[in-house]
Formats: sequence, C-alpha cells, structure tokens
Amino acid sequence: MVKLKLKNALSYSGVVSADARNPIVEVKTKKEAEEAVKTGYFEVVNEEETKETE
Repeated sequence: MVKLKLKNALSYSGVVSADARNPIVEVKTKKEAEEAVKTGYFEVVNEEETKETE
C-alpha cells in the first residue's frame, strides 16, 4: 500500500479522488501511486512494502 497526500488543491478526482477534508488516500500498487504523482496533485507520504507470507 502507498499513501498519498493531496497538495496545493482543494480537491482532485481522476486516478484517485481526494478533497480538503480527506487529503490522504491509499492505493494498492506502486504503479497507481506513480500515476497519481504524475498529475502534480499528490505526493507520497508513506510506502509500505507488502510481504507475502508463505
């Protein structure tokens, strides 16, 4: 999971959705996070490595 934070905007709806009341969003993959960051509206807050247990 990767946590993203909305920056310098009141709201954004696209790859992910966020607003001033809920500026933090979580995405499951690094690819989704990269796409959101490319828009210029988000920054990565926390990136958690998901480890599969066998």
